[in-house]
Amino acid sequence: MKLYVKSISTGAIEKSPGFLFHSCDLREKQNVTFFSEEDQKAIEFLNDKGVKFELVDLSKCSLAMRLKAKINGVNKTPTLVLNDGTLLKGIKQIMNYFSG
Repeated sequence: MKLYVKSISTGAIEKSPGFLFHSCDLREKQNVTFFSEEDQKAIEFLNDKGVKFELVDLSKCSLAMRLKAKINGVNKTPTLVLNDGTLLKGIKQIMNYFSG
């Protein structure tokens, strides 16, 4: 099974002290990565249920991988793709499938 999610990064850039503005003078101040509330709930729910899944962060995938996922019907997150190819889109469908 694969769980498709998207992470959100909040990176800030600051300029180092220097005379000229150059790309070498820039450095990343802090980068915090997190998942949307619904994506995080899906991850926690599946972990709590003991479901083994591969986490696929579409934000860190190549353009080709994101297009392949979209062609295969992954057009929102979280989406869980079962081993038989069934798509469960959104936390409600995921929870209903494993709660029933």
